[in-house]
Amino acid sequence: MTEKETAADKAIREALASVERLEREKSAEVAFDPEADLDAAASAVEVLSPGDPEIPPSGDPAASSMTTPPAPAGDPPKKMTADQVMIASLLKAKHEMQDALAQTQKEAKDMFDRLTRVSADFDNYKKRVGREKDEAIKFGNEKAFKEIIPVVDNLRRALAAAPEADTTFVEGVKLVSKQLEDALARFGVVGFDSLGKPFDPVRHEAVGSRPDATVPAQHVCEEYQRGYMLHDRLLRPALVIVSAGPA
Repeated sequence: MTEKETAADKAIREALASVERLEREKSAEVAFDPEADLDAAASAVEVLSPGDPEIPPSGDPAASSMTTPPAPAGDPPKKMTADQVMIASLLKAKHEMQDALAQTQKEAKDMFDRLTRVSADFDNYKKRVGREKDEAIKFGNEKAFKEIIPVVDNLRRALAAAPEADTTFVEGVKLVSKQLEDALARFGVVGFDSLGKPFDPVRHEAVGSRPDATVPAQHVCEEYQRGYMLHDRLLRPALVIVSAGPA
């Protein structure tokens, strides 16, 4: 865009300089307003050669008639000299180049606006891809975790059913269960307790309701299956019994 504008400006400056030089040279001989009469002159141009009988010789009083102002619009067009034709042509070229420059600037602005929109769309695309990548890293193993959690449930059930006398077995199962839960926690899988907490339909799944004198109504009075979170997303809801209050 800069190269096109520079070339256009340069051509316009050269044309204007030529016009000014020619006007200065002819100002003593011809009173001619090319800006005002450009359209009329361009349609009625007739180049006169030095031998044309209509051009008075140098020093002839008739030559002073060329210094008169342009004829009114209704009069027949006057013949123009070669210098005047050149001036008219240069002015016409100037207007054409100004129009071309304006069109080029408009096209450049449209292209800049389009580039701005494409750049904004690309930035949004990069942000969206980054978010999707982060979510894939955080939640990509969700299915695998759902398969591992039942193993933790079975270890808890084994601890609950283990004989109290067999302390070695109980301690071994507790150690394995803790190692597994710690490994899951490093990946963002954390269980939450529900017993005695207010019933939350987002995190709890009620499988029944019963009266309970020790637990307020609409609170969890029994937990069948523990719930788990994966980072800030619910991985598995807790299966609970909801208290209906005192009978």
